[in-house]
Formats: sequence, C-alpha cells, structure tokens
Amino acid sequence: MNRPRRAGSASGGTLSAAAVVSGAVAAAAAVSAAVVPAGAVLAAAGPAALRPVARVPAVSSRPAIALTTSAVTISAATASVSAPRPAGAPAGWRMVSTDHYGSASNASGYSAVATPGKNDAWVFGGTNPGEASGPTAQHWTGHRWQAVALPRGLGSFISGASASSPGNVWAISSFGGYALRWDGISWSVARRWRQGAEATSVTAISPTDVWLFGAPGHGQQGAGTWHFDGHSWIRITGRGSAIYRASALSGHAIWAITADARGGSVEHWAGHGWDRVRTGSALAGTELDDVLAGSPDSVWVVGDSPASAEDGRVVLAHWNGRTWRRTEARGRAMPRRLVADGHGGVWVAAVTFGAQTESRLLHLSRSGRWTQVDIARGLGNAVSDLALIPGTTSLWGSGGFLTKAGGDAAIWLYGTGRTGAHR
Repeated sequence: MNRPRRAGSASGGTLSAAAVVSGAVAAAAAVSAAVVPAGAVLAAAGPAALRPVARVPAVSSRPAIALTTSAVTISAATASVSAPRPAGAPAGWRMVSTDHYGSASNASGYSAVATPGKNDAWVFGGTNPGEASGPTAQHWTGHRWQAVALPRGLGSFISGASASSPGNVWAISSFGGYALRWDGISWSVARRWRQGAEATSVTAISPTDVWLFGAPGHGQQGAGTWHFDGHSWIRITGRGSAIYRASALSGHAIWAITADARGGSVEHWAGHGWDRVRTGSALAGTELDDVLAGSPDSVWVVGDSPASAEDGRVVLAHWNGRTWRRTEARGRAMPRRLVADGHGGVWVAAVTFGAQTESRLLHLSRSGRWTQVDIARGLGNAVSDLALIPGTTSLWGSGGFLTKAGGDAAIWLYGTGRTGAHR
C-alpha cells in the first residue's frame, strides 16, 4: 500500500539504494556510499498509488556492511542526547532525543509513536528499513526514554503502533510479518503472517478488540483485515478487506480509509459491517492518507490532491455530523499522519520534496487558520508520526534524518513538558 513502494537497488547485489518504512518516510534510508550511489532516492511511503520519488545527495564513501542473518540484533551505539531546536522551528517544536543503532553506516529511524497515558509513550522503528534489519522500541515513563527488549528473533522494521491503555499497546511490522503486544510487563508476539504480505496499520480499542489492516497495493500482496476478540483472529472480507488505516471512537464506531488508484474512500463500522461514507466533492481527486475520529460530530480525513501528483496540495476534509467541508493548505507537500491538537484543531505531518526531503508540520486551528513549520535537519529528514499527549496540547513526534554515514533516529516534542535522554 505504500507510495512509492521501493526505490530500486544498487549494483553488485548490495542493499537497496533507499529503504521504505511502511507508513512513514524512510528519513534514515541511506546505508553507505558503496550502497547508496550519487543521486540515490529517498522514498516516501503511503497509500497505494506509486509516485515519483525525490532525489537526495549522495553520502560519503564507506565500505558496505555484509548482513548475513535474517534477524539482526541491534543495540544503541551511543546514548541518546538532547539536540538543538531544528532550524526554522519555533520554540514549540524541538528535537529532544537522537539515537543510532548498530554500525555507523546503519540507517536508524523511528516510524511510529503511541501515547497510552500522559506520562507514558512509546516510539518504534529500527534499522535499514526494507532490508535486512532489526526492530527497536523506546519507552517514556515520565522522566526518561529507555530501550525495552522485544521478543528474540525478529527482523524487519516496526512501522505502526496503537494503544488503548498502558497495559494494551500494539505494534506491527509492515513487511516483517508480525504483530506485537505489550501487556504492561513485557512484549510478546501476538500474531504472525507470511513475510512480504504487507500490514498497513493497527487499531487497538481494548485488549479484546483489536483491528489489523493490510490492504493490497500495486504489485504487493496485503496481509488482509483481521479482528482480534481477545481469543482468536477473524479475517474480514468484503469492503473491510480494502482498509488502509482507521480511527476508533469505540468498538461500535470506527472510521477508516481505503487506498486505491483513484484515491480511496471513507468507511464506517457501526458494529456489524463496513459501509462506505459519501463525502460528496470534499475529497474529490484526493489520495487519502489518514483519518482521525474525535467524536461522532468531528471526523477528519487528510490527503493530497491531485491524487496522481508526487506532492500536491494538502487537503483536509471535516465531518461535523451533517456535512463534509474541504480546506486546503498553501504550498505543496505529501501528508503522512493526522493528529488532534488538544484544542479543537489538528496537526498534519507531511514531507516536501526539493533538493532533499524535509518535514513540514502543518497546523489547522479550531478557527480555521493554517500555520506551518518546516524542519531542516541532516541531509533529509522526516517526522513520520505524531501523537497527542493525553490531557494536554503537547505532542510527541517520531522520525529520523540522513547523515553522511547513514541515518539517525529522532524524537521531537511540541509544547511544554519534561523531556529526558537515555541514561
């Protein structure tokens, strides 16, 4: 379901020139100059349609690292450190932690963030997305970020996460073929499927109500749509099989989007089946990227238009319980994720494609005013996911940035609040 799916391969049988993180931009997608030739591409992931990819500068020469095992064990090479405020960002957004995993030439990145509580947050990612790689998880307990062990033998990259409480956190690997669950004490493998069948998102409503989505994309088999009732997994057919991402108000009120070559559709679950929602002209010609349900009378959908563009206009459509209303941000960017701002508005994490890929954080206030923050960091960067800290107007952001050697994972914070580094 990702767009574009893959950036192509370097010569000589080495790792691919740039790796794709499901649901995020592979901001740390360069592994070495022997692997990443001049003009290599940095790919952005998203819904089904394949799009042109942006060019990024070549990195300095380093020998290629041979990876011979399917599951790569990774550990932090250096402690996480506080970083200066990103160039161009006001005091509201700041990078508070960076990490690098494994060898210097590895591409490290965080692609998902979940906030089950005010003083409880998780970021997930790994190394070398799309290639021989290993997943990682970091946990915020109100004072510091610290690494948490995942089950042994896992490969690939964690690409999505959802949490309904501190004791019910889920994470998935789009191409690794597994879903993980945190029960408040430890992580375990909750489900496996054939590697290469893509999972696009997970939505956790309660320990006995979890949805896994994996609609097929261009040339890529999907993992399918599955529902977990606390005991067993049930495969969903029909309209639900095409769902890409969802946002739940309850087990009987779930809003979702599909992604296809024509842009996708909005779907709704009322407890018995998935039904298409008519949106009129609000999302005409728009490639759908994310959905956010705040209440029965406040649902947001973000996408970009035209659907066939590399980076078009960011489109937001809002349902007020009676009608859909469309609004567009200025400039051109590709939206990735959508999150509430805690005050009636929304934030959109997007990327722009120029000389290099960079993050653009767009904010639409409750009064309808657009503002934006462009983040410049490294040789290209992406804030791949955002999560509102419950009970506040502050947010955590996950992502990463390219370096001359490879790439580093990064955590951003918006608003006030205590931050911490690994000890």
